[in-house]
Amino acid sequence: PPAPTARQMSVRIKAIQTILFTLASMASAFAFSQTTDSIEALPTASKLTAEQITFFESKIRPVLVEHCYSCHGPEVDKIQGGLRLDQRMGWQTGGDSGNPSIIPGDPSNSPLLKAIKHDGEIAAMPPDLPPLPDAVVADIAQWISMGAPDPRDQPIERQHKTSWLELYEQRSDWWSLKPVIKRVAPTTIRSDWERSKVDAFILAKLEASGLQPQPEADRATLARRLSFAITGLPPTSESIRSFVQDDSIDAYSNLVDELLASPHFGERWARHWLDVVHYSDTHGYEWDAPAKNAYLYRDYVVRAFNSDLPIRDFFIEQRAGDLIEPRVDRELGIVESLIGPMALRLGERRHGDNVDAEGISQEAMANVIDTLGKGFLGTTVACAQCHDHKLDAVPQRDYYALAGVFMSTRWPSRAVDSYDKNAAVISELRTIKQQIQTELSTAWKNSINEIDQRLKAIPIDEKPSQAFPDTLATIWHRSLKTAVTADEFRAERLRRKTENQNNLKLIADFTSEGGNGDWQWEGLGLQHGLVKDGEFTVAEEGDLAIASLLQAGRWSNVWSSRLAGALRS
Repeated sequence: PPAPTARQMSVRIKAIQTILFTLASMASAFAFSQTTDSIEALPTASKLTAEQITFFESKIRPVLVEHCYSCHGPEVDKIQGGLRLDQRMGWQTGGDSGNPSIIPGDPSNSPLLKAIKHDGEIAAMPPDLPPLPDAVVADIAQWISMGAPDPRDQPIERQHKTSWLELYEQRSDWWSLKPVIKRVAPTTIRSDWERSKVDAFILAKLEASGLQPQPEADRATLARRLSFAITGLPPTSESIRSFVQDDSIDAYSNLVDELLASPHFGERWARHWLDVVHYSDTHGYEWDAPAKNAYLYRDYVVRAFNSDLPIRDFFIEQRAGDLIEPRVDRELGIVESLIGPMALRLGERRHGDNVDAEGISQEAMANVIDTLGKGFLGTTVACAQCHDHKLDAVPQRDYYALAGVFMSTRWPSRAVDSYDKNAAVISELRTIKQQIQTELSTAWKNSINEIDQRLKAIPIDEKPSQAFPDTLATIWHRSLKTAVTADEFRAERLRRKTENQNNLKLIADFTSEGGNGDWQWEGLGLQHGLVKDGEFTVAEEGDLAIASLLQAGRWSNVWSSRLAGALRS
């Protein structure tokens, strides 16, 4: 036949399009009817077994949320392919194709499983990413084989994106961030059962549930329960016998008081707080370096419980024990409150606190802030290291405000002795040092001629050295050329001192007893370390009598290098 004209060709194409559209509509209607039948046959959430729900919630939903919701979830502005996977109806009806994404009981023909296996038959999901782990694919295949039990009857509602400021205001109103309110004890039927106001709350709940309190245990059982609860140890036979035979009305209270007075009470309950602050005798990590004198903090906590230290004071000491009025244990002769801040110095640490090593200081600060948040604030602040807290009223700026406080804080060793244990020894050292000074003065006076000859033997062009410093060399060489009197020597020394003071800025003056108000010192070394020009230190080893000569000021090694001292602004 002759070739069709352009008009005839366009008519034919139009007819073919109409036929194809009709066939597609019929196929879609048939598929929809089939899908509807399968939907009606699938069990709803109320008909699923506990095992089916557990499998879905533990194995399937987390995978969908992590890998699928970004394209097929409630927060997406445009659902990819028209497929919703945040509800059961979504995969049952499928996406734009109109075909179910999962065929319950038939994993091999389920498009969703084919997509995540990246088998090339249909578009790979998630796109542009490696296939999901084999274990995940196996879990989804097993879920489909089980009939794809899915308890999600309703779709997840699209969340209104609230600003962080709005969220912060909402969370700041949570009950856990509000002051404690004193509640009125409820009225109960069996009020005669109550021995305290706490009992009234317990009994009210029991009665509301139609329950009755258990009868009281026998005396021996009570003694055993109390002992384990309060001290963590079994009672002695004598303690049980005494309680059983005590017919007084205060027998129970007396036993409680006896157990509370036991040193084992503090040992038992201190363990729980030591866990909170990450207590250990070492810092963990690879080298497991010792936590210096950590046992002092452990014993401090035990004593705090045994002495019934108010919880408010207990918390304040561990955050600012070095800044408050000292709490002294007269019997032990130590300042208890100074030990408290060690709570923030425990936990895992690497080999050192070298600020130049990337991450070391940040890890240490993260540990400190984590302890502070969970232990003292009752919330997790550490999460805000990377973002505004997802659940609590903690913005990221709060985390770094705390980090700034702790990273600008020095962590020196502190002397916790409440009295000077070395007073008698230092008094004896003063006497010995005076004797040494007298002997040295005599020796020096007798050596004037020898010293003069030795100095004159030094060449004029001798370069200054540590043993023959610039000041001494310059003045002595001048004296070889011109006669320098003692007065001239003093005048030259004063001139040089004045010149140095004019060129330098004086930060603090420690040559007087009062010192500088902007600086503080502590420790027995500095407490006994105020000296005038020319004070010497005694050599602790070797053949020399003198280790060094000191300038006027405050030094920690005046009496011994073993005495510590700390100076801070």
